[in-house]
Amino acid sequence: MKDRLKAYEREIEFCSYCPKLCRFACPVAKITASEASTPTGKMTVIKLVKDGAIEFNSEVAELIYQCSGCILSRTYCEHRIEVIGTFEAVRAIAVEKGIAPKRVLEFGSAWSKFRNPYGEDLSSKLKSLAQAKEQKPSPILVFPGCTMSHYFPGTIKDLLLVLDQLELEYQVFSQEYICCGYPLYAIGHWKIFEEHKKWLAEKLNGYELILSPCPTCVYFLKSQYIDSGLAEVKKIQHASEFIAENLSQLNLRAKISGKIVYHDPCHLGRYLNVYQAPRKILRAITEEGFLEFYENQEQAECCGGGGGLPLAHPQIARAIAKNKIEEFKALGGEVLGSACPMCERMFSRSGREEGIMVRDLISLLCECLIKK
Repeated sequence: MKDRLKAYEREIEFCSYCPKLCRFACPVAKITASEASTPTGKMTVIKLVKDGAIEFNSEVAELIYQCSGCILSRTYCEHRIEVIGTFEAVRAIAVEKGIAPKRVLEFGSAWSKFRNPYGEDLSSKLKSLAQAKEQKPSPILVFPGCTMSHYFPGTIKDLLLVLDQLELEYQVFSQEYICCGYPLYAIGHWKIFEEHKKWLAEKLNGYELILSPCPTCVYFLKSQYIDSGLAEVKKIQHASEFIAENLSQLNLRAKISGKIVYHDPCHLGRYLNVYQAPRKILRAITEEGFLEFYENQEQAECCGGGGGLPLAHPQIARAIAKNKIEEFKALGGEVLGSACPMCERMFSRSGREEGIMVRDLISLLCECLIKK
């Protein structure tokens, strides 16, 4: 294990001896109220395992899965350390050794049939959307991602309506397997991911622009496929970025009324540094502007949906989302707006009993379009 973690030696050493400035930034630790759950706590345990002071067993593995990958701790870190890379490497070892949480180990076999986390053929939904408009050869690819396709196909349809009004020619990625592979990588199924990665890279090759409504897909495709040179793609953007750049070309009618509170998704914000594009869209479609959570932009708190946390520790994930719902209510919000399908899913589940309305910015924008 020591050799496997050599690339993360600096992070492990710094975090193990740090005065824990990030302790109160961790959404998981806020729920568990456990020192071990803090970024420093988990990194210290990893150091002890690496140095042979304690055994790497299932109990330790359980702890390392107590992370949503939000990297909020980095915001408060003097050294700007991202602990998630170390955690993902340790999770990969846990999966290999068979000591990862049971639901994590079972995920690998469940993935094999449709190559997505949801156990169904998602390509059929996308093919029906793609067939609604003649798919001409185009250098622009719309990559919806598995979570958006499973839970919110209507948002994909809304995105295509926006692109149609911009008079763009595009293709919709509707291959048999439509996941970017992030769920596999995040929970440690790296061997399965490598197989999927090779297949997907070939399908992405040659496009000038990839657009996705899922910030996790954008970040992961960029970091694992494009920046590494595995897939030759000139540019990848989150849909909100592209729309914000072309907002003046859209025909917008009367603006939306009601108090919209915007939530910054972790992958869109801290990972991709996209903060202003969603806000530009909101200013264009709201009558009275919009509200912000107390902690926003780089300080924004997580929805609880990332890093495989809902799979490994669903109760912690739901509790994190519930905290945000309570803050939303305290702000007097009427619509919780975001730009991430997993955020929308987490908030919808946690706010369902109280009738909390959660919407993607693309769908809100689509309501304001004057259809040609």
